[in-house]
Amino acid sequence: MSKCYSRYHTNVKLCYSLGIEKQIFPKEFLQEIPKTTSQYWKKKNNLEYYGSQYEEIAQCTTEELKLIADNRAKQMRKTFVSFLKVYFMIIELIDENKFKQIIKSNYRQLVPLIENLISVTQSKNLILKFLKISPFQFGQWQKMRRYECKESLIWVCYKRESRQISWTEIITMKRLLKDNKFLHWSSGSVWGKAVKDGKISMSIQSWYHYAKLLGLGQNRKKFYKKRKRISVRAEKPNEIWHMDVTRFKTSDGNWAYIYTLMDNFSRRILSWNVNHTLSGKISLKSAIVEQFGNKNMETDNIDLIVDGGTENNNINIHEFIKNCKVGIYKKVALKDVSFSNSMIEGNNRILKQTYLKDKTLNFEELENYLDHAIDEYNNIKPHYFHKIYTPTEIYNQPELKNTKLYFEKLNKERIVHNKNYSCGKVCP
Repeated sequence: MSKCYSRYHTNVKLCYSLGIEKQIFPKEFLQEIPKTTSQYWKKKNNLEYYGSQYEEIAQCTTEELKLIADNRAKQMRKTFVSFLKVYFMIIELIDENKFKQIIKSNYRQLVPLIENLISVTQSKNLILKFLKISPFQFGQWQKMRRYECKESLIWVCYKRESRQISWTEIITMKRLLKDNKFLHWSSGSVWGKAVKDGKISMSIQSWYHYAKLLGLGQNRKKFYKKRKRISVRAEKPNEIWHMDVTRFKTSDGNWAYIYTLMDNFSRRILSWNVNHTLSGKISLKSAIVEQFGNKNMETDNIDLIVDGGTENNNINIHEFIKNCKVGIYKKVALKDVSFSNSMIEGNNRILKQTYLKDKTLNFEELENYLDHAIDEYNNIKPHYFHKIYTPTEIYNQPELKNTKLYFEKLNKERIVHNKNYSCGKVCP
């Protein structure tokens, strides 16, 4: 049986003979060619070769090589080659991403120089490609430089870029993020409260962006050990509950045990209590009485997710659930179900690291303080997961969960405000 040989296009051979094949052809194509074959490219003179689909690219390169090799371009060739050597060395030394960052950080000084170079060479796309700048990005930089205004956080004139957040909103943002009442809130919760109260009109992404520009976001960052996210989500209130306990050392040196019971859907703390000893029954009983009273709810089943500790798995808890008028099915995390109890564990971390950190309280003071803290968490502070709404609002009105935020009215007011803003300069 005869062996089938591939035939290659002349341009493929030429590029190999010039030593530029790696710059022209895809790696996958080059790997298909036997190493010994490249030694005999010039001996073949057939009209049809394998690889003819790359003829246009290779022919273009050939024409360019002819121009570069012309003696009349000797000095220009030396200059261009020297430029390329320096250019590629810079890219290799400082890394391409760092190179892009340097260009980005110094765009104000570089834009006029780049504009002048483009004007001289009449090769905008080539120049921008060399500098690793997209045409869109360069257009934005030109706009920002042309309408530069130091009054704006993004350095662009309010009149010319009227959709940016207004100076009034910047002042409001600074005041809210520096307000002592909200220093223990997350930045996202402050945003939700501000939007809800009609004080600002921007998406949470814009809020984070401007907070970073203002230098107001870093001190709120809390670095937690990365944990596996919970894999269960309820579709309505009172479908899944989570119960957990954490402890706090009081001023007399004793441990106080803080029990919390949370609704999965709304993130609302349904019940809580502080005890000198471990007793989950009290918290569970309080939640049932508060949410359902004495109604018979056996047909409405609730999955109760707990950890594997004895405080949640004992005869008292089992007997209470068995005799309870509400249908409760207790499930141990990572044992009876595949997911963890991280939702309420995360909430307890927030409680300890945000509210109780560095606090010196006796048992009675701890109870009073928790009453205030949990009321704020449930009823005042918007939960980041619910955008501008509190856990209690979502618990009582589940339909708010799918509410989309519209800023159209406030955005129109912002545009009008920005167009009427005066920084003392005469805009072109």
